[in-house]
Amino acid sequence: MNRFRCFLGLNFSVGVTRKIAEEIERQRKLLAERSPGLKAAWVSPANLHVTLRFLGSIDEDLVDGLTVRLKRVAARHPPFEARARGLGAFPDAERPRVLWVGVEGDGVVKLQKDVEATVIELGFPKEERAFHPHVTVARVKEAAPLGDWSSLSEALEFGASTINEIVVYESRTKKAGVEYAARARVALGKGD
Repeated sequence: MNRFRCFLGLNFSVGVTRKIAEEIERQRKLLAERSPGLKAAWVSPANLHVTLRFLGSIDEDLVDGLTVRLKRVAARHPPFEARARGLGAFPDAERPRVLWVGVEGDGVVKLQKDVEATVIELGFPKEERAFHPHVTVARVKEAAPLGDWSSLSEALEFGASTINEIVVYESRTKKAGVEYAARARVALGKGD
């Protein structure tokens, strides 16, 4: 059986994604000066997304059944607006492991709860961490305190987009880095 690493994601518009990418390039240079000990793998603009649920390694055969279930979920959720705003770090700015752009919008949270319930019904384990909508922009390899970076970045506005689909992504590790490929797209607000 063929297996692949899978996650469910949402995408901002090209315009919002471009603004995030431009600011991240600026922040990358700023952090190189302010936190020289920080070593991070920065996410390429093509890979910027909101993860609704990471599923791990799944059988290829599950994609069709997963997509059918996601269509039922999507039918209950009309397209909605989400806003990208501010920068932050998990777990915090003193010991960063992940750098992110914040995502605001009730629709994201409601959709994620419904998706979570559906993947649990399919046999996936419950996600133990609380959902915090965000776009990962870097994964930290060697941490260094960021100081007041997060508080200085809270007011950054990247814009809003209408979110109109859930994407079933395959994550492929290549020599040049990680590549995400859409395996299925499920439109919000539409029945079977």
